[in-house]
Amino acid sequence: MKIVIFAFIAGLLGVMGYFFLQGECPGGVVVANAAECRAASFDAATCNAALAAGHRKAYRDQAPFGTQDACLRDHPRCAPHEAVASGFVPVPRGTCIARTGSGGFDGTPVYERIGQRISN
Repeated sequence: MKIVIFAFIAGLLGVMGYFFLQGECPGGVVVANAAECRAASFDAATCNAALAAGHRKAYRDQAPFGTQDACLRDHPRCAPHEAVASGFVPVPRGTCIARTGSGGFDGTPVYERIGQRISN
């Protein structure tokens, strides 16, 4: 019985360690703008497409908070939602540009939450 408990705890620690070491952008790079994207060795077309996808996901596709105050409780900066008149969404601190399964690149917003390193 002790071996089973030990194996369970070891497995749990292994899974937690795996996710802890993954980072915020597995297999990609986080960039704040097109200049940083090009400096990370991506061409202009890839940068523009990935940053546009990240912007769309952050400001249009994400489910909004009902009020700006509710958004600011969890995130350091918030902006109005582009599609919902009374909604607010967190402002991403960058875009994760990573290769997709089909070989292209995609942009995913990367957020900072209250309690993490907050930068202006």
